[in-house]
Amino acid sequence: MVNSLSQYNSLLQRLPRRFVASRLLSFTGGLLLCVLVGVVHAASARFESAGTYLKDGTYYLDSFARLDLGDAAEAALANGVNLYFLIEVAVHRKRKWWIDTPELERRLRYKLYYYDLTLHYRVEDQQTGESKNYRSLAAALRNLGSIDQFALIPQNRLKSGGRYEASIRLALDHTRLPGPLQARALVSREWQLESEVFRWLLN
Repeated sequence: MVNSLSQYNSLLQRLPRRFVASRLLSFTGGLLLCVLVGVVHAASARFESAGTYLKDGTYYLDSFARLDLGDAAEAALANGVNLYFLIEVAVHRKRKWWIDTPELERRLRYKLYYYDLTLHYRVEDQQTGESKNYRSLAAALRNLGSIDQFALIPQNRLKSGGRYEASIRLALDHTRLPGPLQARALVSREWQLESEVFRWLLN
């Protein structure tokens, strides 16, 4: 072993210094690249607030989710891929000795896309067809994550004295991605843009 190390050191001394320096630089660059490849800006979604209030016999919903597309989805958006988001809202009656009874289940769909020529983002409400333009992705994502004064459920649909729980969840709709991206999104953490279910008591 000692002889092998001595032979290796002797060989290095006989090599031109430029050759040794270039090899070390190449190795250092490769090591740095390996480290950087593992550092991926992942997607995330998290509800910071959600709640309901009663007005004129109807429960209204306000909520806010903080979204971060991550490197992969942001790059796809910048290259013309439309992103579709699904927000699931539900109201369940809490039952002590039986499974909870669903009183309402709604799916809200939104589309996010980018106009390269005019350098702006657009969020489209798929329920109403209404859309709004934004100069920055951050502003578009703030709008996408916000629900204000959404008429959720009439009070007369709920039984007097019953206990009801509302919940909300947001996720990127992988089924609306182009075929090659669908397969990648199923296995890649970069595309796991999905919030946990946020719950609260309706009354």
